[in-house]
Amino acid sequence: MDLLPTPHEASEFRLRILIGVLLLGLVFGALVSRLWMLQVVRGEYYARCAAENGFKEREIAAPRGLIFDAAGNRIADVRAAYDVVLVPADVLRPGEEARVPEDDPISLPSKVSIDLVADELSPLLQLPRQEIVERYEAARVNNRYRPMVVKGDVSFEELAEVKLRQPFLPGVDIRVTTLRNYPYGGLFSHVIGYMREVRGDQLDHLRERYAATEFGRDYYEMGDHLGNWGLEAAWEERLKGNDGKYYALVDVHGRELGRSTVEDPGDEYLEALYHWAEEDRRHEVPGNDLHLSLRLDLQQLAMDLMGEESGSVVMMEVNTGRVLALVNAPTFDPQIFASRITPEQWKALTEDPAHPLADKALQGIYPPGSTYKMMVGAAALEYGDLGPESGVSCNGYYKLGSHRFRCWRYRYGGHGAVAFKDALKGSCDVYFYTAGMRAGIDQVAKMARSFGLGVPTGTGINSEKGGLIPTQAWKLESGRGKWQKGDTPSAVIGQGYTLATPMGLARMTAAIANGGTVYRPTLVDRVVAPDGSVVHETTPDVIGHADASPRVVRMLQEAMLSVVEEKGGTAHRQQIDGFPFAGKTGTAQVIRQAKGGFEYHSNKLLQDHAWFVAYAPADDPQVALCVLVEHGVHGSTAAAPIARQMIEHYFAGDLERIREAQAAADAAAASTAAGSGD
Repeated sequence: MDLLPTPHEASEFRLRILIGVLLLGLVFGALVSRLWMLQVVRGEYYARCAAENGFKEREIAAPRGLIFDAAGNRIADVRAAYDVVLVPADVLRPGEEARVPEDDPISLPSKVSIDLVADELSPLLQLPRQEIVERYEAARVNNRYRPMVVKGDVSFEELAEVKLRQPFLPGVDIRVTTLRNYPYGGLFSHVIGYMREVRGDQLDHLRERYAATEFGRDYYEMGDHLGNWGLEAAWEERLKGNDGKYYALVDVHGRELGRSTVEDPGDEYLEALYHWAEEDRRHEVPGNDLHLSLRLDLQQLAMDLMGEESGSVVMMEVNTGRVLALVNAPTFDPQIFASRITPEQWKALTEDPAHPLADKALQGIYPPGSTYKMMVGAAALEYGDLGPESGVSCNGYYKLGSHRFRCWRYRYGGHGAVAFKDALKGSCDVYFYTAGMRAGIDQVAKMARSFGLGVPTGTGINSEKGGLIPTQAWKLESGRGKWQKGDTPSAVIGQGYTLATPMGLARMTAAIANGGTVYRPTLVDRVVAPDGSVVHETTPDVIGHADASPRVVRMLQEAMLSVVEEKGGTAHRQQIDGFPFAGKTGTAQVIRQAKGGFEYHSNKLLQDHAWFVAYAPADDPQVALCVLVEHGVHGSTAAAPIARQMIEHYFAGDLERIREAQAAADAAAASTAAGSGD
């Protein structure tokens, strides 16, 4: 028997070996190729996936920018707070069962349902159970990996209770954050505004707004806080910081075991994961600071002077437009909006007849009363046939057809014969009825608008209103019919259709004081970045010039000066010795007068509003003011004293020098007199 293979068998054997080698080569090549793909080509991706199994992203809340007054006093800052949060992805949907490891049935579950979470947290945090579930469902839709705020700014008692139960509530955590703090309570509330938590109905709008910007569509998420009023809202993007993040090593229950900044993790694989986590760390960037033109001392004084009254005080520089004081009374504590406001708190604010939430200075539109007479006089002197010495006889009423429009001195037989200066000094209604009728309502409106009335002043906050300066065209277009002659008398003394805001009247007064230049009122002097650099600086913004000649402006100034400085002026009792200032009182009717004369109602809400506008000093104007006291009856007694005390405080240094100089002069005169007597 021949044991040697035949040539054919040997060839077949070699072929089999070759095929086997090729197959082994293919298998080995595939393994090498796969390892190359896993470890080299996609190594970073799989390292990230592995890290995410043990590392969780944590946010670092960026502090909001601070707000300072003109002297550097901090009037809005931040404070530390604790939020109870949950990650929707780490909490099961309603009805799903808790997950317990099969090999260790006595261990704590790695996940529990939102039903259990809501049952536990609802009594602890005093929140409706259904609200927690609904917020969870909404958060799952928006971003289920981002922590959702269950309740913000929890008390230490609530914090302790949640911490105690946290091991049984995987997915629930405590987050340290910052919240807005207002050291002076409601003193600046209408100007600074307040913060509120982002609502679900706001989120889509915010994402759409920021999608195409450098911030990205996820700039805001549920649970974030957003400026909701005042400067907080208007300067939101400047004030808001950019949150940071880090990666924390967590156990199966989500409890943090350590952060990514570990020098020696002890293993090359872990070292790679920690390196990746540290590379992805993003430091928080605080928001920019706002430095305002408002002064704390003036703001506090104005609020104190308003006392229990309702109204507004505005004080501004006449040559720049910088607002020095902007007070609304009564006010409210903006801190209540930092967390969830209770129904009782909201009801108390909204049902208060004094309307503490209303920004009366910027949104309140009122009949300006006699403060509007400067505009009527300017129109008559500039466009009409009345000269500065043209006399008008006031016997207590102006007769138009069969109707008599009364002067406020109706009961005393009127003012007699008066020209412009004396008419403004004594606030003669008959003179300005006559002036308005001669100039025409459209010419009066033209002059008033050139002084900035009838439009928002441009402060940029709180949906500012502009008031109303009526014209013939306006009445027709508004569906009120054709302008009648009888509409003019009441409109030109600041009643009827004529409406203005305290800020608008303050700007008008400033324009009279500076010779006719209309400035945009400004509240923010500069914006300062966290590194101390100035990223925005406000400069005076001239938006127009009054349509009154220098001659007419001087007549307005002289007449306003006489209101305070001359006997018979409606604010004569408010003069300051040695320090002349100019002003104009005003009374705005709330309800129509009775036929028989003026009525003073026992119901305060039916009494007239009191106005006073002023600028000081008369010979070198620096500041202008507007004071409104709602239902204060008389501008001369309710509003003017507030303006006088504001002026005395602002010019306290000048007044002290004037008094010292006067005392020295009196002493010298006394010495001279004594010497002459010897």
